[in-house]
Amino acid sequence: LEFNQGKLPFAAAQIGLGFRNEISPRQGLIRVREFTMCEIEHFVDPSDKSFSKFKKVHSYPMVLFSACNQMDGQPSQTMSIGEAVEKGIVANETLGYYMARTHMYLVKVGVDPRRLRFRQHLGNEMAHYAQDCWDAEILTSYGWIECVGNADRSCYDLTQHSKTTNTKKKLDEPRTVNIIEAVPNMALLGKEFKKDAKRIQIALAQLSEDELVSLESKIASEGAYKLSMDDGEFSLTSAMVSVKRSTKTVHVEEITPSVIEPSFGIGRVMYAVLEHSFRQREGDEQRTVRV
Repeated sequence: LEFNQGKLPFAAAQIGLGFRNEISPRQGLIRVREFTMCEIEHFVDPSDKSFSKFKKVHSYPMVLFSACNQMDGQPSQTMSIGEAVEKGIVANETLGYYMARTHMYLVKVGVDPRRLRFRQHLGNEMAHYAQDCWDAEILTSYGWIECVGNADRSCYDLTQHSKTTNTKKKLDEPRTVNIIEAVPNMALLGKEFKKDAKRIQIALAQLSEDELVSLESKIASEGAYKLSMDDGEFSLTSAMVSVKRSTKTVHVEEITPSVIEPSFGIGRVMYAVLEHSFRQREGDEQRTVRV
């Protein structure tokens, strides 16, 4: 981020070994315990996933096998990546851009485009934090095999790595924002809830604006607000917590970037390229040709 002058979006690429606890390695290079991977981590503002370079691939045609088509028993469809993003089939421009570039790369290195498709993960396949995920699948003698994953991993990874150190996006112009926050009476909370007081303070700090408005309304109308936590509810009165409104001028916006991640399995791509380049002459099967 410092190399990019503190600006989003920015990206990093890496290549190295991946490892999987594969119980029974088989199918040649398809299922192995150790494999070479290439990955791009593209960090983007979660509230703006448009991409200036998307117009370069907007009309690029691809075979897409969406989750809806899979559930409905329908075949894959050929459409431009621009149309897919506009219809909401692909989540956003940045993900769509990398899907198109992945397709271009695979065709360039020798994958037969007639045996290449992008399949969207079903709801029960997708990680709980992912917003969208498409696998580049290549048809081989083993069937359709996943060779490249393209995922919008939202901001889950960075949120888990750092709960408090967020990326600061410098604003073009300072702006005034309205602040609403819970103000707990820690002395009274400590007396009433003992060791749970600190947990209640943290939970109050994590309430959304809508939840804070609800808290204020419940206390005003019913005299108490029930704060739900994993191990039960805590009844908070107006003496224990209040809602404070204020305004402040901000010069930076603190955000946790989302991550768009294309991940290439090099061994599988190489295998697919070799198989797609393999030919046998009819009537002369003893002679094989690689083109």
